[in-house]
Formats: sequence, structure tokens, C-alpha cells
Amino acid sequence: MFRLYYLSDDIVVTKAISDALHKEGITDWNFHVLAKDEAGLYQHHIHSATTYQQLDIVHTGEQWALIGGCIGLLLGLLVAVAEVAVWPSTAMTVGLFVAVGFLFGAWQGSLVGWSRESYKIESFHEDIEAGMYLIMVDVNADSKAPVREVMNMGFPQIRYCGKDSPLINPFKRAKKIHALSRA
Repeated sequence: MFRLYYLSDDIVVTKAISDALHKEGITDWNFHVLAKDEAGLYQHHIHSATTYQQLDIVHTGEQWALIGGCIGLLLGLLVAVAEVAVWPSTAMTVGLFVAVGFLFGAWQGSLVGWSRESYKIESFHEDIEAGMYLIMVDVNADSKAPVREVMNMGFPQIRYCGKDSPLINPFKRAKKIHALSRA
């Protein structure tokens, strides 16, 4: 599965792209548009990006969960080795510390993620703020070529900005997806 990124500067063109992709069999589940003017997307019946695509909730939550799990493992091993717990320390005690650390880290990380832009779209921040429309199309290997053909042939005024995976990887950092295509 791939996520293809395109930039458009016109809501009418974006609506036409939405209609053309729907005719190609791309559903709203696989087509999202991110724009500063969300009301305009709603008025034109264009499927807007979800909160999870706009904010870094999942990415930061995953990162902090891993950190919390590691801290829980260290604390659990410390409790087990030092035998400071009131109950007999076992592997279950260590596992409980890891689970609590993991869950606490995930919760804290997701709260931090609510205040951050998604690492996958932060390279498009300036374009979105300038009033452009970021079009994200999720395609599999079979539908990638027809979608690219529809976008390239039918809409020469939009700009292809690259591809990425729709999956969120806690070990990945933001990369400049479309900075490469401007050259």
C-alpha cells in the first residue's frame, strides 16, 4: 500500500479530482484532502483528512509507549533484584511494570501528539497555510498506475509530491517528501 501526495491550489480542481478518483473506484477511505479551508471541503463534499492524519497522536503515542515500556522494564527489574516489593517479585511483577509503563507512555505521548502536526505532513505545512490543498490517495500496487494516469493526464495543473507508506512508524522522522519534487 502506498500513499500518493499531490498539491492543488484550486478547490474546483480538487473536487474534480475527487470525482475522477471515485469513478476509478477509489473510495473515501482511501482519499483524503487536507486544507486550511475545511469548511470549503465540507461545502464541496470533499472527504477531508482525519484527525489522526493531521496530528501526530499515533506516532508520538507509539514513541512514548516504547520509552515507557523500557522505563517500566528497568523499574521492574530493579524491584525484582532489590526485593523491595511487599509481595514476592516474579516475572509477573516485571511484566506488570512494563505494561503500566507502556500504557502510561502511550497515554502521555498521545496527549503530546494532539499538539503536534503529523510528521508525515509537516513538510507540507507552508503549502497548506498558503491555501493549497494536500491530496492524499492510498493505493495498492494494482491501482497505483491507473490513479497516476488519471492524475497526470486529467489534471496537469496539480503537482505530484511523492509517495510514502500510510502506516505510522514510531522510528521514522519527518522527511521532506515534496521538497525533492520541486527541483
